[in-house]
Amino acid sequence: MAILTRDGANLFYETTGQGPTLILIPGANGTGDIFKPASMFLKEHFNVVTYDRRGFGQSKLTGDMPQEVADINSTYRLKTDAADVAALAQAVSGDEKVFIMGSSSGSIVAMETLQDFPEIVEQIAFHESPINTILPDAKKWQDANNEIVTIALTENFALGMEKFAEAMRTVELDQRMMSRPGVDLNDMSNPEVQGMNYWFNYEIRQYTSRDIDFNAFKQHRDKIRLLNGTDSKGSFPQDVMHVLGDYLDLPIYDIPGAHLGYVQKPEGFTTTLMALFR
Repeated sequence: MAILTRDGANLFYETTGQGPTLILIPGANGTGDIFKPASMFLKEHFNVVTYDRRGFGQSKLTGDMPQEVADINSTYRLKTDAADVAALAQAVSGDEKVFIMGSSSGSIVAMETLQDFPEIVEQIAFHESPINTILPDAKKWQDANNEIVTIALTENFALGMEKFAEAMRTVELDQRMMSRPGVDLNDMSNPEVQGMNYWFNYEIRQYTSRDIDFNAFKQHRDKIRLLNGTDSKGSFPQDVMHVLGDYLDLPIYDIPGAHLGYVQKPEGFTTTLMALFR
């Protein structure tokens, strides 16, 4: 384990394995420990970097965020997330290019990284992204996310999560893993609850409504891999990936598991990922 000191945060990260560097970007949970099952297989071929995104887990904020950060149009956290990935790449690999895989909202961090720091990327995978700006009915989904956040913050997190699962058409396999039995969602001293609060306030709307320059991605098509889980067919993120695939004229690769496939079926997930990263 190590700490990377950044402007406004101390980033907690871990490395394991040997080979080219692979940075795994977590989604809504924000913490790198979710990738531990996958890392056990990936470490045979990669120097795997897992980390807690700033504000989550052990990556503590050391300064105040700007007041506008809660606004749906704020890009502050997403841009700092992408800059953090670039800083991690520099800290671990120096000037060598790295492999990156971002899942769920972590895929949006990966997109921002490719947009802002293309020079660090060897190859990059987007797994089941919930970004909505590429959709023709983006406003509908942004309004739905606004409603979800209002419910979560004015009523309770549990109901907000329920509404979110409905909007995402989350499959039962993922719903079971995302449920938090025994966790008091009113206990703000619980780091897990703090992370949920952080996500509702500063991420679910801001990240999914990010206006990424996907047209610029066409020059990086050879670097990009698009991934959908074999067990989450029909979910909202899968629809997004198909639209993105059509726009970029790229294939969608099936990868074992559902939205959390790297936990549910880590061996199959990583075998497929390693075959695509070459």
